[in-house]
Amino acid sequence: MSSSAGRRRQRAEQPFWTERSFVLSAFFVAGILVMAGLVLVTRSADEPTTPRAPAGQVALTDCPPVPAAPSGRAQPPEDATWRTLEAGHVIPLSATEGPTRAEGDVLRCFARSPMGAVLAAYTIPVLLHGPQWRAVLDRQVVAGQGQEILAARLEMLAGGPVRRVDGRYEGFAVDRYSPEAATVQLLVRGSTGGYSASRIELRWDGADWRLQPSAVGQLYQPVGEVLGSAGYTLWRP
Repeated sequence: MSSSAGRRRQRAEQPFWTERSFVLSAFFVAGILVMAGLVLVTRSADEPTTPRAPAGQVALTDCPPVPAAPSGRAQPPEDATWRTLEAGHVIPLSATEGPTRAEGDVLRCFARSPMGAVLAAYTIPVLLHGPQWRAVLDRQVVAGQGQEILAARLEMLAGGPVRRVDGRYEGFAVDRYSPEAATVQLLVRGSTGGYSASRIELRWDGADWRLQPSAVGQLYQPVGEVLGSAGYTLWRP
């Protein structure tokens, strides 16, 4: 892993999907990181969407046991696709790294690997703004004071508008990984060309990755502005 100083060295741009228009939640870009950063994209009407079960209470089954990768480098999987959910949020999916189960609006069961942790960091915050956010909170966020505070904030924001600004996901970095815990950074490029990044903590609960909020209910910790993409793994064009 490169040092944070290395990440700030400018290097040639390596945009991904430059023809697409991405939108990131203002919570992420502006640094008001009370809960989650969301990336939205406008797609064609014929692009597939994640299947949904009828609205209502969803019974979540246990994830199947998966082998643990003791270490390794997170690389975009060959089978990665970007899927637009009903609300317009876009997330990366992989048949090999997860999520492998769709139960209503809840997407679960990630690989116990560095890339599985990265995909969980992209996916779970978006699901917390869906209609079944309570199921996501219960099963995909570590229990404790931070979870309780986050629940109160989500309750207040449920059904409200999401403020949007221009931006797109460029890449990611895994600061720390073990089969029990991981720290992931997500790199975003704003509409003006500048970069920002945010750090997410995850824990393995015995069956799947969960987000570890701070004691005050924050899912994202700001890294701040970065001068380029050096030190990050970029999504393939």
